[in-house]
Amino acid sequence: MIVPGWGHYYIDSDNWTRGKYHLASDAILFLSYFGLDARSSNLQSQSYTLANLRAGIDLQDRSRTFRLAVGDFPDLQTYNDHLLRTRNWHRLIDDVPENRWNWSAESDRREYRDLRQTSDRTRQQLPAIISLLVVNRVISGLSAFVRARDMANPPEARIIPVSDSYGTGYTATISFRF
Repeated sequence: MIVPGWGHYYIDSDNWTRGKYHLASDAILFLSYFGLDARSSNLQSQSYTLANLRAGIDLQDRSRTFRLAVGDFPDLQTYNDHLLRTRNWHRLIDDVPENRWNWSAESDRREYRDLRQTSDRTRQQLPAIISLLVVNRVISGLSAFVRARDMANPPEARIIPVSDSYGTGYTATISFRF
């Protein structure tokens, strides 16, 4: 279960094609995981840099709620005014210099929001890849187990000549052990 395909190789090193598929799938899934993780980190870094350069706010070590607010509103005053009008007083952000932002252009704010959303969507795919890695291991392990069992207990086939009042014939019997 640790290395998919290894059980197939261990059982029959001359014919472990299915094991090769499981091993290749595992390698592709690992590369996909690390590639998506690197892409997400890169997009997040780009969004932080854009916010720092064009809105004057450092987003390192800030909450997700704060980062969403920076992408949805042109400045801190507009954000807090919106929250006061919608009676969300518990979500107000303190008006102190380190919390203030002001986008130089609407297009910059939209670009930041798009970068952040793409980064989030990319990061949300990572648990699915981990699940596929687990499923690949389980299927590979079960397949190797079944193959080992079948090699230890091959199906029996017997052909028995039969004579009765109608003539001579043959009866074929195949038995499988579970």
